Amino acid sequence: MKKILLLLITTILLTGCTATYDINITKETINDTITIATDSNNVNNANKQITDTFHQKIGEWENGHDFYKREIVTTAEKTGYQYTYNFNFEEYDAMAQIRKCYKDFNLTYDNDISLLTSKEFLCKSYYPQVKTYTINITSEYEISSSNADKKENNVHTWIINTNNYKSKPINIKINKNQIYIPEEEPNYEYIKHIIVIIVFITLVIILIKRKKDIKQ
Repeated sequence: MKKILLLLITTILLTGCTATYDINITKETINDTITIATDSNNVNNANKQITDTFHQKIGEWENGHDFYKREIVTTAEKTGYQYTYNFNFEEYDAMAQIRKCYKDFNLTYDNDISLLTSKEFLCKSYYPQVKTYTINITSEYEISSSNADKKENNVHTWIINTNNYKSKPINIKINKNQIYIPEEEPNYEYIKHIIVIIVFITLVIILIKRKKDIKQ
């Protein structure tokens, strides 16, 4: 395990990495999952020389976030660390990592839940080894509006990189009075069967018509 950690640290330092910040807002809690990872192929091909720079950065970060539970992520696609913690709303406003990524961070949770931040994403400067940050916010409630880069179902996504981090605020509003109901996906198998039946019936009608024409 120790060798895996040392190799991982070296690889992330040498190749750069990405960070994904998943935020799930429920009735009582805000659930954080932070994944800092690099491509697994980079780990397999990494220079084995061990350096302490990124290890020190990770240590400094964990020293102020020791309430997060840490696990090692090792899959065919990515290798890295994953941090998780379930906050209540008061804790989140004061302690969550994303709170430290913006100079102004305004979280309100009255009739609506809303989050409004200042423009610059400070964590891009704090952790230059991280090339791209992806922030995903979802909820059991309906997300009524946001300035996300991408919206899929009830997941709103912001993608932050070197080119845009100085002007990448988060602005999102969640309606606590409306539970999110996913749209039903079309049943393509059912549609395919209907088309086959229609084609079959059409062919039968054509054949019957031809037989009648021949008899005449």
